[in-house]
Amino acid sequence: MVVRRDGYVRAALELLDEVGLDGLSLRKLGDKLGVQGPALYTHFKSKQALLDQMAETMLDDELSLLDDPESADDWAEWLARRARTIRRTLLSYRDGARLHAGSRPTEQSAMTPLIKPLLAAGFSEVDSTYAILAISRYTLGCAIDEQQYAEDESLIDHDEDPADSFEYGLSSLIAGLKAAAPRQR
Repeated sequence: MVVRRDGYVRAALELLDEVGLDGLSLRKLGDKLGVQGPALYTHFKSKQALLDQMAETMLDDELSLLDDPESADDWAEWLARRARTIRRTLLSYRDGARLHAGSRPTEQSAMTPLIKPLLAAGFSEVDSTYAILAISRYTLGCAIDEQQYAEDESLIDHDEDPADSFEYGLSSLIAGLKAAAPRQR
């Protein structure tokens, strides 16, 4: 069976849903695909390299339209849509948030296209980067908490609706960014 790199990654995401992050291994992926370990190591130098690519692929399909600079006329709405899309996507995979939390971008310039809408709104490069990181980390933290609670019902939830709580925090963060935004001329 000939499988391309993208096929390995998509099969690994399917396996993630079946066995969870703790159960995921290159051996299990090889068994699922009917290939031996060396075939996988041709594409991924380590399990971490595979996990990094899985995290990136998980979000790429959903974010590709949002990360088009032309879709970011209103930077605040763009940032909110992006955060909601990330949360929804992470929650759609078993342990998706944990997978993403342990990954790093596979390309060094991953931040560059993300800050363009904020740069266009007049934010500095540093402030744009910090804004993206703040929203991303908030979103990831909420998704991790939500998935952890879903797995362990003994955790106290204080009658919290995770979606409402997320929206409250997101709107508060964006309101803070709006207050700090450079004045448009």
